[in-house]
Amino acid sequence: MAELTAVPVLVTGATGFIGSHVVDALLALDADVHALTSTVSSVYPQRLLGVRDRVTLHEGSLADRSAMDAVAETVRPQVVFHLGAYTHVGKSWQRVDECVQVNVQGTVNLLQALAPFGYEKLVYTGTSEIYGDVEVPFREDGPVNPISPYAVSKYAGESFCRMFHQGKGWPVVMVRPFNAYGPAQSPDRVVPEIIVRALRGQPLLMTQGRQTRELNYVTDLARGFVAAALHGQPGRLYNLGCGEEVSMRDLAQLLLRLMGDPIVAQFGALPERPTEIWRMHADASRARAELHWEPTVSLEEGLGRTIDWYKRELGRDQSSFTV
Repeated sequence: MAELTAVPVLVTGATGFIGSHVVDALLALDADVHALTSTVSSVYPQRLLGVRDRVTLHEGSLADRSAMDAVAETVRPQVVFHLGAYTHVGKSWQRVDECVQVNVQGTVNLLQALAPFGYEKLVYTGTSEIYGDVEVPFREDGPVNPISPYAVSKYAGESFCRMFHQGKGWPVVMVRPFNAYGPAQSPDRVVPEIIVRALRGQPLLMTQGRQTRELNYVTDLARGFVAAALHGQPGRLYNLGCGEEVSMRDLAQLLLRLMGDPIVAQFGALPERPTEIWRMHADASRARAELHWEPTVSLEEGLGRTIDWYKRELGRDQSSFTV
């Protein structure tokens, strides 16, 4: 993949979990990486501290059109990875306005700001949550029923991308990544929460854990984003996922087993979410055929790497990833 060598690339949401790993993947390909970030992230700039001398940081809010105009004119990227978003499903019910402002208006602002500069490819980050509670496996040409403010806002952003491609020919590729895990994930997500609670010997309260999700190691997904930029067809949508379901109960039990069962998960101690998606299962055959991408890290291997990373973080005097 030498196609990105010295190419100016803009990554929005670059200090986020997946975004920071996309930055790492691009640096490995010797791209000229420009990282857009805002100061709202609780862990900024820690995820990029190790590479800050190799990236150019730009600060600005996606909701601020003038800021997007300035960044687009300064960077004039050939390739754009748009990961900047409000991303918490459960909390989105209390932050609907922010979902709309960042995920919808922010996407439109970015697209319009970039339009005069002739970029070659923009990869828009959707989400598996867009599918909602439809039958599995989820297919790109199948039905969707987004059932949270987060999912609706991401689908709206995706729809604007599709509209601008169809109406103006803008070179936008859309991806729907399925659940990610790995080093440097925010501590309020399920995998790091289970790990940190277990390592500290704290109680682990869960629902019955009957719902299933796909768990994809974050570096696999980062490679998928790069593959979408290099090989994706503009106007095309790609699922990025391993295609393997695991229940939250089985996930918790596997994590605890890998750590020597230091605690016992209390299943049923928490109520189910009222708008729960009970099964998530990707059909990612399109990405495999057209992007030449597939995951390579097994669940057990990836969880082992993740456990080791959080163990090291817990050994530090202070870490935003283990609070």
